[in-house]
Amino acid sequence: MLQLDMTATVRQGSGKGAARSLRREGKTPAILYGVKAEPVALSLESVMLRKILMQVHGRNAVVTLAVEADGVTSSHHVMVREIQKDPVTETLIHVDFFEISLDKGRVYAVPLNCIGVAKGVELGGFMNVVKPFLQVKGLPMDIPDMIDTDVSALNIGDAITCQTLNVPDAVTLLEDAEAACVMVTHLKQVVEEETEEEEVEEEGATAEEGAAEEAAA
Repeated sequence: MLQLDMTATVRQGSGKGAARSLRREGKTPAILYGVKAEPVALSLESVMLRKILMQVHGRNAVVTLAVEADGVTSSHHVMVREIQKDPVTETLIHVDFFEISLDKGRVYAVPLNCIGVAKGVELGGFMNVVKPFLQVKGLPMDIPDMIDTDVSALNIGDAITCQTLNVPDAVTLLEDAEAACVMVTHLKQVVEEETEEEEVEEEGATAEEGAAEEAAA
């Protein structure tokens, strides 16, 4: 799993006014949650924070957060739980951190990384990544950044099931072992499946509208 370092200071004051003042100073308000501790209000340098968050985006990462308060620094292993941004300017508004234990197993969603070009795709097929993320459980430092699988040998009609994936021994894969995570199909089949899904959705919407009209009557 990706490991990063970050520094923060305990902030005094709360509310929108205090938060706006921090952002004018080039800092971002944040909060640190813990299982056995009260939430701690933090302040982080916005430039540094943005660089770190760009590395974390879409990945599992353990951040070693050094928190300074009254001249004393404490270290916390955290993960980014939520990032709030201004929808127009993309300015950081607030970040939530959640403290974790490196000795306790947790469930994580790990991206599936397909390597190579499937033989069936070169023949006109379509590669469908059924499970772009895989649910796994393990200690934070044992969780891989991604799970690689070579798809180059897949022909049209072939699939890779979860049980064939190369998962570290210390990590438990929580997916159905026989479920397909990647498959190559005929393009025609993909179009037909999408059409069927759209028809089911339309039928469901029509039924809901009918039920609503009957209730109104």
